[in-house]
Amino acid sequence: MKLDISSFPKKRQRVIKHIIDNPDDVAISTSGDLAKKLDVNAATIVRASKDLGYKGYNELRKDKQQRFKQKQSPYDIVLNALEEKVEDSDIIKKSLLKDIEVLNETAAKIKIEAIEKVTSLIYNSKRTYIIGFESTSRSIAGFLGGELRTYHPGVLEIMNINIFLFDYLRHCKPGDVVIGISFGQGMRLTVDALKKVQAKGVTTVAITDSEVSPLLEFANHKLITAVCGEYVYSSSVSAFSIANAIIHQFIKMGGEKSAAHLRELQQQMDDLNVWY
Repeated sequence: MKLDISSFPKKRQRVIKHIIDNPDDVAISTSGDLAKKLDVNAATIVRASKDLGYKGYNELRKDKQQRFKQKQSPYDIVLNALEEKVEDSDIIKKSLLKDIEVLNETAAKIKIEAIEKVTSLIYNSKRTYIIGFESTSRSIAGFLGGELRTYHPGVLEIMNINIFLFDYLRHCKPGDVVIGISFGQGMRLTVDALKKVQAKGVTTVAITDSEVSPLLEFANHKLITAVCGEYVYSSSVSAFSIANAIIHQFIKMGGEKSAAHLRELQQQMDDLNVWY
């Protein structure tokens, strides 16, 4: 039965409409966050939750989190988008604008101290393993691992699903860092990897786009991008930006040592006549 909200106060109508239209936002927002965003008091959020049949906002949020976790895969989202009748120029423009929007939201919400801490952990680690299996996660893992290895030979990216994953991680020990990259619902194998190494006392880091990602349960440190909804690959744009920030901070931490590595690399490129 459809809820008739026309008799409710205007503010409550606005809150209920937002909850119905933006369930993912509810999944990742506290009542205080939502109240601030909608310019209402916390009591209005609670009353709106009860209007929708919940005991309170916490029950509402748990329900939306569960539904968020059970959402269709990124590939289902893309396939559904392909079925929509949209002009090519509109698709391109909306995609570009969504990437800009997600980057701005990520820059606003990410804690600079969190990026600095993760970079410091990698810098001081003997080994850092970067796990990314989906197409987008694999690209980010390859970029971050490949660039960091210029300055730190102990960085290794794991991007192929095979029996060697846990053989690699079998050698992890406290002082090492394992970074798991996965978006949306989270890939089970990546979650299991973080769970196993964290139990051994290894420092774990999650890079994801969801504050209800299962990765976060087993991550000591969390780098979370903005949620991008139907434009699933926008997550990778903001995650690449985070990876880029880690690389730049790492180079700065190394100072002259980083410069020496770069000079050596440039000399090797010149010797091999790499550049046209």
